[in-house]
Amino acid sequence: MNTINNQECRVSNNDIVISRRAIVKFVYVMIYLYIYALNYKRINAYFAKKVDVKVQETVEEQEELKLILPVEDEPVASLEEEASANEIVLSEAENLEKDVNTWYKFEDGKGRYKGEWKNGLPNGKGTKHSYKDDSYIYGNFVDGFSEGYGKQTFGQTWEKTQPYYEGEFKRNNYHGKGEYHYGDGDYYKGDWKDSKYNGQGAAYSKRLDRTWVGEYCNDVKGEGNWVKGEI
Repeated sequence: MNTINNQECRVSNNDIVISRRAIVKFVYVMIYLYIYALNYKRINAYFAKKVDVKVQETVEEQEELKLILPVEDEPVASLEEEASANEIVLSEAENLEKDVNTWYKFEDGKGRYKGEWKNGLPNGKGTKHSYKDDSYIYGNFVDGFSEGYGKQTFGQTWEKTQPYYEGEFKRNNYHGKGEYHYGDGDYYKGDWKDSKYNGQGAAYSKRLDRTWVGEYCNDVKGEGNWVKGEI
């Protein structure tokens, strides 16, 4: 009996020792997990801060590159825009002494002028450029209107060669003696009134190789006859 009791006591003692070791290990594990949990937040905060700093540095580098490199998507200024940059709007130049070699843009935005001035208006020799038909009038101006002998050329046209008028003007209209050359080879030479054929004139047709000579009234033929070839 004593032998059996001794064996049972040894077994109980071993169980107690194993239980204590398990408890100690459990306590160590819990302490480790507690310490890890505390440091986990600090580690994440540290690396998050490092990422934010890196992102900020990247943004700053990109901003610096924008200042150095040209922007590809930005459209290049057209020749007309570059020319406009060198123009002066008339209202802005009223109190300035106007230079005969400087383009001054009209307030309505429809054209520009360079040449001689008087009383704030084109007066004397000059050049007027109209944007609508890309035409230029070279000649004399009175109070902003083309007057007397001059020449007008046209840029925006479907014709083979550049059409032009050369002759007398009155308040921007063809008026008096003059000739208009079309881009297909046809032309009219004679009298004008309010930019229309009026009076004696001759109109040559290149296609027919004939010239109609006679009277005109508001672009309409009156008495006259055809002549072969040019005159």
